[in-house]
Amino acid sequence: MIQKNKIGVLGCGWLGIPLSKSLIKNNNIVFGTTTDKFKLSVLSKHKIKPFLINVTEKEITGEWNKFFNKLDILIINIPPKENMNYTFIIKNLFKKIKECDQIKLIFVSSTSVYGNMQGNVNSSTVPKPDSKRGSIIIEAENILKRNPLTTILRLGGLIGPDRNPAKILSSKKIVHNPNSPINLIHIDDCIGIIESIIKKEKWGKMYLGVCPYHPTKETYYNTQCVKLGITKINFSNPSISSNKKINDNNIIEDLKYNYKKPIL
Repeated sequence: MIQKNKIGVLGCGWLGIPLSKSLIKNNNIVFGTTTDKFKLSVLSKHKIKPFLINVTEKEITGEWNKFFNKLDILIINIPPKENMNYTFIIKNLFKKIKECDQIKLIFVSSTSVYGNMQGNVNSSTVPKPDSKRGSIIIEAENILKRNPLTTILRLGGLIGPDRNPAKILSSKKIVHNPNSPINLIHIDDCIGIIESIIKKEKWGKMYLGVCPYHPTKETYYNTQCVKLGITKINFSNPSISSNKKINDNNIIEDLKYNYKKPIL
């Protein structure tokens, strides 16, 4: 069987490991990075070729050249964290990326770049971040887009078998905006969209990964509470609400991807 691509996954965590496993299942060679030496054996267990690499605002340490020189495609899956100079980290990363011609990039971004925008949002909507996180993600996108083969994938709220926000919200005394539509995506669809981008060679593009079904917060989360057998969420008076709905026709029309996982 012919190998399809040599793919690097920078950041093998909650999304990165299942993504890598699926890419391998589809006959790709996957090189994965971690900052924790004890996690190298975990990556190997899943047939991911492991590399100990740490990207900081000052330098990139570890086996970067050995890792990067093997790749056809690099998936950047490192979200900003507290006390992290994310912009400088991405700048450092891009300096190294520029050393290689024709490298294809997928940057796993976030719909937080749209802030508390109201109404319908799509890939043509100009971002309007209202948080530090949203602002630095836009900066990172702009840096990486200097490579013409960079595709940006802005993901909505991530859910999956071991990641259900209803568990956290159920323990809160009160939750606001019960009538606001949700903008979520299941991990299986995150993986499916990324694999479609690679398979169909959709480079230099922008996509928004959000399930096109938008029940209200109250409907969605309390349905999840019933399924989980936990206390329903106590929502506030519905007078204050957001009506933001994120839908990207490019996912369906350009990428030809059909969402597999229903939200409810």
